[in-house]
Amino acid sequence: MIRRTNLSDVVVPFLAVGVICYLLLQLSYESLPPFQWFTALPIAALTIAEFVIARRVRAAVRHTALARPMTALAVARAVALGKASVLVGSAVAGASVALVARVLPAADRTSAAQHDLKVGLSLLVVAVALAVSGLVLERAGINPNHDRN
Repeated sequence: MIRRTNLSDVVVPFLAVGVICYLLLQLSYESLPPFQWFTALPIAALTIAEFVIARRVRAAVRHTALARPMTALAVARAVALGKASVLVGSAVAGASVALVARVLPAADRTSAAQHDLKVGLSLLVVAVALAVSGLVLERAGINPNHDRN
């Protein structure tokens, strides 16, 4: 049985990845190539797909009129995808916060830091959106007619 995602499931990967990335960026930021803005595109595409899947899963679980039925295994896989996306989204958000914290002091002095700041902020936005879509997808598989566990 998969348990629902709680706050500690989100905070632990965020902090762990954030601290590790910040320390690594402190050591090696100058030797890294510039970060690319299109890194956020696959995450954004996954976010959109998960919102669409969540709508279908919710309709199937709640037996909404005109909803196409889904097997229990498909619903369980969707819920597991949602849970994994919450964890990945929180980890990517931690890494992007580390990037933003590293380049923010130098953003007004160098164009590379200014560019990486924009990339870090865009990654932060799509990572938070991925975590939210994962939570929505995870909650979509919950039958509202049963007691909470």
